[in-house]
Amino acid sequence: MFFSVALVSVAFARVDPPSAGPDFELVQPELFSAPGGMPNAWADFDNDGQLDEFVGFRDRPNRLYKQNHGRFEDVAAAAGVADNVETRTAAWGDYDADGNIDLYVGFVGGAPNKLYRNDGHGHFVDVAPALGLNLVGVTRQVSWIDYDNDGDLDLFIAFRDQPNRLFRNDGGRFTDVTVESGIGDTRKTVGAVWFDMDGDGDLDLFVANQNGDTNGLFRNDGGHFVDVAREWGVEAPRASEEFGGVGPAVADFDGDGWMDLFVANYGPSALYRNDRGARFVDVTKEAGLLFNQHATTPSWGDYDNDGRPDLYVAGFLATETHYPDHLFHNERGRINTPVPFFADVLPALVKEHDASHGVQWIDFDNDGALDLALTNNDPGGGHYLFRNMLPASRARQSLTVDVVDARGRHTKPGAEVRVYAAGTRRLISSGLVDTGGGYCSQNVAPVHVATAGAARVDVEVAAMSRTGRKVTARRGLRIADRGLRIEVRIPD
Repeated sequence: MFFSVALVSVAFARVDPPSAGPDFELVQPELFSAPGGMPNAWADFDNDGQLDEFVGFRDRPNRLYKQNHGRFEDVAAAAGVADNVETRTAAWGDYDADGNIDLYVGFVGGAPNKLYRNDGHGHFVDVAPALGLNLVGVTRQVSWIDYDNDGDLDLFIAFRDQPNRLFRNDGGRFTDVTVESGIGDTRKTVGAVWFDMDGDGDLDLFVANQNGDTNGLFRNDGGHFVDVAREWGVEAPRASEEFGGVGPAVADFDGDGWMDLFVANYGPSALYRNDRGARFVDVTKEAGLLFNQHATTPSWGDYDNDGRPDLYVAGFLATETHYPDHLFHNERGRINTPVPFFADVLPALVKEHDASHGVQWIDFDNDGALDLALTNNDPGGGHYLFRNMLPASRARQSLTVDVVDARGRHTKPGAEVRVYAAGTRRLISSGLVDTGGGYCSQNVAPVHVATAGAARVDVEVAAMSRTGRKVTARRGLRIADRGLRIEVRIPD
């Protein structure tokens, strides 16, 4: 269901003028020109140290772009993943912990979903039928997460036409635990994200529901889930069936150490501040983010490495090409309120090559600056990749933190990365190992965090474990000496 609404914004007096927007350039526009893109997800599927991109389409075969030092080539057909069925979800995750990243792909046209096992030699084999994961339905967000803290990746699948599902990983086999876990939301789910909202050491789940349905917030109580959306202030009662939630995204936007939540809606979108793990508080108006339109996908990313996460929000309306997108720069400290102020700084180049669904911030060229990957399924749209032209001196004010388990496997979605000024508790920046977002997608990629000019920093990673939150620290890192990337292994 689609409707047209007017854009409403709220302005506040400023102490300083708004920041200028980022400088981007298009990467291989002739390659990334095909319309119809929906989800896009990034991972190093061939273990060559370079991030590759999967794009799911409608009306054309899916694509897998292998990167070769900043140049991309579509290898989907050779890899065996060029499905020509409308694809709405793509989630990378190493479900068998063999060091090769696998791919779950979800469809909407009646075809069964697929789990592509990565054989480590550039090819993928569908193992969904053998594992009982070849589900059929209007599939939306898929997430590989460890909900029970046993060290392996479980599988959550959201649907718009049936109850959501949760499958426990039992040594590479999967058991349907939807009913016993209490997670089988029967509302029309579009977006979902997992994070430890209350700081108790396990992953909780927020689901954005459409067609007039309220949202869900499922607190993880030892593997059983309880919907606390109303108590926590994120239920969002709808005025009519035309309104609903689409895409959630998580970041610590105000730098207080707690993960906050933005939800893109059909209708007014919302920013919820985490009140120290006790509830969420709607601060949309105070933050300057009160707008009312057909928003689909939010994604947080610190594009200028100042330590404050910025926010891209995609808009979509079937009857309007180039329906407005937004890039909100986080200008914390520019006004006398306890809440950061966001200014829309969308560059003209991006406005002309905007998103309708997929939005990912990713440093594909490893230069320290977050780049931007968008998909647009409008006629004449494309699936664009923008290189961030941040000056090198500013780009170097960042770290990418690759969070892995004791064996070097990517089994820690939802782990939190924080950067402090060395020897202090002054928080500079933070990030989350991806659990889903960017429109029904999941990346396996290092966490990008800013150092904001600090010469030395301490990095702490809080991961979920059987004994609660486990913090692993790397202290006194000299930015000039460490380069742009570190690995943090989480001990068993």
